[in-house]
Amino acid sequence: MKAVNIHSLAVAWTEVLNRRTNREGVELQKMILGIEILLHNIPKMVLLVVVAWFLGILPQALITFLPFAVIRGYASGLHANNAITCTIVTLLMFVAAPYALQGVYISAALLLIVFALVGIGMFMYAPADTAARPILGRKKRARLKKKAVLSTGVMLAAALALGIGFDNPALYSLFAVGAVYALIMILPLTYKLLGKSMNNYAGYEQGLAG
Repeated sequence: MKAVNIHSLAVAWTEVLNRRTNREGVELQKMILGIEILLHNIPKMVLLVVVAWFLGILPQALITFLPFAVIRGYASGLHANNAITCTIVTLLMFVAAPYALQGVYISAALLLIVFALVGIGMFMYAPADTAARPILGRKKRARLKKKAVLSTGVMLAAALALGIGFDNPALYSLFAVGAVYALIMILPLTYKLLGKSMNNYAGYEQGLAG
């Protein structure tokens, strides 16, 4: 589906939904962008599910994706330059990696260490924006930082609860990998290696102040 068609479809859906919400201006544009992002991601998620199911690792793929999606929802971070690259990276992260991790176990102690490091990273660097999606507003960034750290703790609790509840320590490695993915996406080193700019909000806010 071409980008222009996705945008048009997002606008059409927004018009229908907005009959109840009556949003305007920036809020309306945010709704359009949210629906557009959803439409872009649906094909990739369908492909992920199909490939993971074919390989017999659908639960593992979804478990790895869970902490990544929850933490990244607040921490934000890097995005691929195009849909093809994003699809390939998604399959490597959530299909190839869980497939390779079958039979790999880590202890609860190591899980705690990994999540502690992720939490520290979230406190230091979240939320991380992109040039296309700057995160404007100091209060908003502070709120997202707190939620990114909190969501890291929630995912740690979920990993421990599921691992103990189902007597399956293999879940620890999957949760840990998903959380580490979210951290990698916001690290300054990752931005530097990929030639991306950080703190893109600064230029916008300075312009508004001036």
